[in-house]
Amino acid sequence: MKIHKKILTHYLSCTSPVDKEGYLYKKPQKKRTGTFQRRWFVLKANLLFYQERPADRHLLGVIVLEGCAVQRSEADEQFAFSLVFGPGLKTYRLAAGDHRSQESWVTALFSARHCHLSQLLRDLQRKYERSFSASAVLQAPSAPTKVLPKKSPKLWQRRNAYVTPLNGPAPLYGEWPLVGSDPLVEFSKLHEYYGQEVTKAREEWLRSRQTAEDSGDLIDLG
Repeated sequence: MKIHKKILTHYLSCTSPVDKEGYLYKKPQKKRTGTFQRRWFVLKANLLFYQERPADRHLLGVIVLEGCAVQRSEADEQFAFSLVFGPGLKTYRLAAGDHRSQESWVTALFSARHCHLSQLLRDLQRKYERSFSASAVLQAPSAPTKVLPKKSPKLWQRRNAYVTPLNGPAPLYGEWPLVGSDPLVEFSKLHEYYGQEVTKAREEWLRSRQTAEDSGDLIDLG
């Protein structure tokens, strides 16, 4: 695959973030016994640029890291590592100035590959989904508790035709009406039950009124 050099040079010099940069030693590709040459390397995404010095306009080359394996190989040089692309393909031999720099470059180059970023994204997505599911379970509203309708007590019996007792003993449990949980049936039973109570209380009031009229205890306000 060939890419126009101007495009690569523009991408290298543009303001996009640089993942890592610094000096490394690169062994020439065509010379197995050649010495390592000091080059300035710039890592952007999965592209590794190299040139003679920083801010040099002349780009020596670029390595597309996709599909390569990063391996430590100190047989040729101390703190060396290789970018291996498979049988029959190019192998780039590089070396750092010290062990710390070697580890830093190996980690950065390994993480720059698209396949690694895709795997990292899938792992983050799974963690997010597990976290979201756990949060949804914790925040799920509990099942609403069924509130039974309050039952009105049986109407107290009146002591006389005119006074309703304000303070008195609460009616016994057996005096409360027994109704079901169905709203329609409950309303029908309540209507029938309290209708009888109202009718009975009215009859008692009429009888007591008639008795009072007969005895002349009422005052005519008309």
